[in-house]
Parts: sequence; structure tokens; C-alpha cells
Amino acid sequence: MFCIETETLRMELEIVRVESLLLHERILPHLVERLVLEFENWANLENPVIVDKNHIVLDGNHRTYVFKKLDFTYIPVCRIDYSDRSAQLRYWFRVIGNLKSMDDLKRIIAELGGEVQQVKGKEALKAVLEKNCLCCGIQQGDSFALVSFSEDRVCDAVGAYDALEKLQHLLVEKGMKVDYIPCQQVSEGRFCEGLDDSQMVIWTPQITKEMVVDAVRRERVFAPKTTRHLIPARPLNVNVPTRWLKEKVSLEEINERFLDYLKSKEMRRLSPGQVVNGRYYEEELFVFYDKKR
Repeated sequence: MFCIETETLRMELEIVRVESLLLHERILPHLVERLVLEFENWANLENPVIVDKNHIVLDGNHRTYVFKKLDFTYIPVCRIDYSDRSAQLRYWFRVIGNLKSMDDLKRIIAELGGEVQQVKGKEALKAVLEKNCLCCGIQQGDSFALVSFSEDRVCDAVGAYDALEKLQHLLVEKGMKVDYIPCQQVSEGRFCEGLDDSQMVIWTPQITKEMVVDAVRRERVFAPKTTRHLIPARPLNVNVPTRWLKEKVSLEEINERFLDYLKSKEMRRLSPGQVVNGRYYEEELFVFYDKKR
């Protein structure tokens, strides 16, 4: 394998069998359709998926799903230690638009067996969500509330996000819109000051990494857009030829080829806050390039 060491993280680049990878979230069909078209026509796979030592996919669920769907044998991965403090688990909050009244929302929550309780401000909501990973929160302007469900409706982390997904579907059926936003923009910033009275934010359940691993081991899969993993560093532009990944060769042989391929390239270390190929990256980057002749 090809190893990259930083002050806080060890990254191991290798190729594994696609069938060995375990997804922890369900997929979004419209993203799968787009990726199928891309991978059917792309000559190279640009970036490896991020996995842990148990082959759980942390970043790249949709790419992995599409590789399985297209009958690829192999896929490049970047393996990290998920238990390391530098690998952080964050969440996608939901922004609800076209909300006509909070009473409508409360009625829908009640239909799902949930209860809404007002709390005194953002810090109070943060505190109660940290203590109870199976609850979610509501923020509209300066008003904050806790949403909880009975144990017969929600008994574990997967169930908490299933309840949230049902709530989203009912809101959409009522003509509301659902968008996703990184949790930090709400909990640490002033994002909500820019929202109007027809918009609100759902603070999603703050589950733990241990809950993610446990769910996968029990073959339980979370709803789409449950987790947002922040990795302190990542490799980019590996650009493995996709034709390799369908060849009938041994895992040992293709990894030897992969190692030689990476050694033949140059690698540049870029500090956090860079834009590469039109995307902004908060983390440190290790970008591969073909050597100049």
C-alpha cells in the first residue's frame, strides 16, 4: 500500500474489492443516476473513497454504490483510523422553506408520534441534543424547540434519522422545501439571521461514531445525508484508469500495479482552504500529478 503520514493522520491508499465495502447511508437516486452516466464515460476515477479499518465507507457512499451497480470488481480507497480524534463526525441540518405556520409542523410531528417542547435558546438546545442523541431540534428566528419521539417509535440512532426522513417527506407533500446545510454554519455562525418567517432549521440527531459502526455491524443503514465526516487531510487526483478496475486480475497484482503507478507521480502538499477543480477544501490536501518530462 501507499502511505501518507501527517502530524495527526495516517492515510493508506490501496485497492480493495468493491463487494468488501460497507455503506452506512442509503443513497439519493438522482445522484446515482448522474454518477452512473459519468462513470460509464470517464476514463479515470479521480479520487479514492474514504474508509475505516472495518471497510465502512465514510466518504463516497454514492460512488461505491454506483461501482457495485456497474459491476466493477475493484475500487481505490484511502483507509484511515476512524477512532482517531482528528476524524470528526458532523451532521447535515435541514433548512425548511415555504413553512406557512408552526402549527402545521407540530401537527405533522404529532402524527409521527413526536412531541415538541420549547427550550430557552440555542445553548440550551445544544446541551439537550448532546445528552440525547435520539432527539432533534427546531430553530425559527430566536425560537428554539426540542423534538422527541417515544421509545416505541425511535429506539436507536438509525430509527432517529428514519423518523426525520419521514418528517421531511410529509413536509414536502405539504408543499414545503427541504435543503441541506453543514451543521457548523448554524450552530457556530449567524446563518439563521438571514432566514425569513417562512423558513426554519431542523437540528438533526447528534449521533456518535460508535453508533455508526454499531449500525453497520447490525446491517442497519442510515437515511441519506445523516453524517458529514471531516477528515484533516485527503489525497486528490489519484486518477486510476477505470479499465483496471474491471480486469480479471488478483488483488495482489492490481495493488502492485497501483503502488508503482502512485510512485511514478509527483505529490504536492497543500494547506487547508484551497480550491481544486472548482471545489473548496477545508482540509489539508495531498495532490498527485504526472511527473514533468
